Amino acid sequence: MKTSPACLPGLIVFGAALALFPSMPVFAAQRGAEERKAARAVATDAVIRVDGQVDEPAWAAAPVITTFLQKDPREGEPATEQTEIRILYTKTSVFFGIRCFDSDQSRILATELRRDNEFLNDDSISIVLDTLHDNRSGYLFRTNPLGTQYDALVTDEGRVTDVNWNEIWSAAAARGEAGWTAEIEIPFKSLRITGETDQVWGIDFERVIRRKSEFTYWSNYKRGFDFTKVSQAGNLRGLTDLDSGLKLRIKPFVKSALNQPNLNSQSDIGIEDLKYRITSDFTADFTVNTDFAEADVDAQVLNLTRFPVYFPETRDFFVEGAGLFDFGPGGGAASELKLFFSRSIGLSADREPIPILGGGKLTGKTRGWTVGLLDVQTGALGRTPRRNFAVARVKKDIFSRSNIGAIATNRDSGTSGDPYNRSFGLDGNFAFFEHLTIQTFLASTFTPGKPDEHWGGRFRSFWDSDQIMANVELGFIQRNVNPEMGWLPRKDMRKSRLQVDWKPRPDSRTIRQWFLRTGVDYITNMAGELETRNQSVTLESLFQSGDRLLVRYTRLFDLIRNPFNIQGRVQVLPGSYAWDLAQFRFNHSPNRRLSGDVTVQRQWGFYGGSNTEVTWRPLWKASPNLSIAPAYQLSKVSLPKGRFTAHLINSQVNYAFNNRWLTATTVQYNSLARLSAVNFRLNYIYRPGDDFFLIYNESRTRDNGPIAGPWNRSIIAKITHSWDF
Repeated sequence: MKTSPACLPGLIVFGAALALFPSMPVFAAQRGAEERKAARAVATDAVIRVDGQVDEPAWAAAPVITTFLQKDPREGEPATEQTEIRILYTKTSVFFGIRCFDSDQSRILATELRRDNEFLNDDSISIVLDTLHDNRSGYLFRTNPLGTQYDALVTDEGRVTDVNWNEIWSAAAARGEAGWTAEIEIPFKSLRITGETDQVWGIDFERVIRRKSEFTYWSNYKRGFDFTKVSQAGNLRGLTDLDSGLKLRIKPFVKSALNQPNLNSQSDIGIEDLKYRITSDFTADFTVNTDFAEADVDAQVLNLTRFPVYFPETRDFFVEGAGLFDFGPGGGAASELKLFFSRSIGLSADREPIPILGGGKLTGKTRGWTVGLLDVQTGALGRTPRRNFAVARVKKDIFSRSNIGAIATNRDSGTSGDPYNRSFGLDGNFAFFEHLTIQTFLASTFTPGKPDEHWGGRFRSFWDSDQIMANVELGFIQRNVNPEMGWLPRKDMRKSRLQVDWKPRPDSRTIRQWFLRTGVDYITNMAGELETRNQSVTLESLFQSGDRLLVRYTRLFDLIRNPFNIQGRVQVLPGSYAWDLAQFRFNHSPNRRLSGDVTVQRQWGFYGGSNTEVTWRPLWKASPNLSIAPAYQLSKVSLPKGRFTAHLINSQVNYAFNNRWLTATTVQYNSLARLSAVNFRLNYIYRPGDDFFLIYNESRTRDNGPIAGPWNRSIIAKITHSWDF
């Protein structure tokens, strides 16, 4: 294989990193065993009823975990309210008994009954478990005074936190005169554990007292370390002879749908998930005739650029364990180049579903090696033939919190009119000192007819502490890079980025922290000609109340070589454009029933004209059962070739009868796309891990004339049921 000279700097950087780092001393911030706090779980044969009362006699035998310290507002000081936690376990589950004392029980905040809401408006208690004790990965469990559940899978110390990971566990809470209590049961079959007789886990706890904007922790209380930095956790001992239990889980589904205007009905069955635990370290998942009717709808967006919009993955089969397949410094979000982006599977360019006939996934970790294999077969749709998508990912842990890895992808249909597409990449993530991170990757794609200039790479180094954030990035993408299983908004580019943040904490009763940010993005084509430059200065203040205020000024430059249309309305002609942007944003503290944010920004000289934008995204927690989020965006764009005013609505109303009966209604309106849409979803969790869904969709689009097209309506009923063996 011929290597282009343009990729040599990236090869040199990556090779130097691999050659030099193993010989360097390790300065990562992993705590030594003697520095870690220690907790102990006690075995019991008693029956623990998870009702939130913590009143079974068995709890008295467990040692009390206490001494929570503040991270905010005063680092290292004792929490203003006492917290007590006890841990019991049986052969099949670990139990947590939690007492959150509160001097003013009437001001405890509890407003959320929906699972996997982040409880930004609520008091909460969180547990992070590093069951493999690798100081990198873990599980995050959280509940509030209503017993609502939140869980997430943590990869690379929070570089990817997968909130779409869902497993079977139980939580309940109760209010009392002294505060609130909670009980949590986590079956071992819901976790990935080693086969050792005597186990040591990493463990930590977070308690949020929302009305005080107080964040307290048992172990990881130092600023500059997020709760998901599991290397800062304590140790949990006492776990002996555990039984992971689950060997095989079969979870089929049945779906029936009625569609209008054709009034055709469809019924379908399939396997949503067949999970087989090969060993305690490796699990295989299979899906057949996969359906994603219950997935969240994509938000409507107003795209004023010449590049595509990144929409996150929301489909269960792909989001579970997605962090394992994440490649490079992207951290799960949009970036300049992703070799694997699961939305390329089973979705057309217009976001229309393509049938997924079946797929399989093998994931696991042993002796510092993390392995992920994925293979999916899709059906034909229109001119798109049947295709096979395969990806292989491997990572090796090095040092205390670093890793190196490789990824390979292959898309092939076996037809001459639809040639294969393949890619390969190497990446490394290195953590040194307490806050220094170095990330790098080098990748290449392979497409028939494009033998040269198919390399891309990136180097990023940043120091991120509570006081200083300094970031340097260098990257390049050649003009024939073509990751058809990934994400690539822009080719033929070299990018440099410099960012410096100063984050002082004044001794003030009003201001908790200031954020002064400055940065520049400098993008040229591979020939070195400037195409884009963004220079910005930001001042943000975090108030003791939890409110935030941001003011930003940006100077932008964009070179347009070919004309493009904004939303199909107004054409931007070729030329060099420079303009100024001023932005003001205010975020209401989440400890209020009415929170959210409002943003106003103005762009002078925007592609030779102007753009004024107002966004209002309130969140009203009317009660623990009802929340309303009527998001609205107004944009007024005036360009030399025309002007338009856009109205965008992405509003949601959520009503929960209780923790098991949940409804969500999404209302969308896009004036430029002439789209009106309503999505209603009823979710009945009739037992942990199994659901009944009733979904109603309705949308209407309007052509260029005044007459609207017909309503497209569908009613979908879907039920899942699982069997564990």
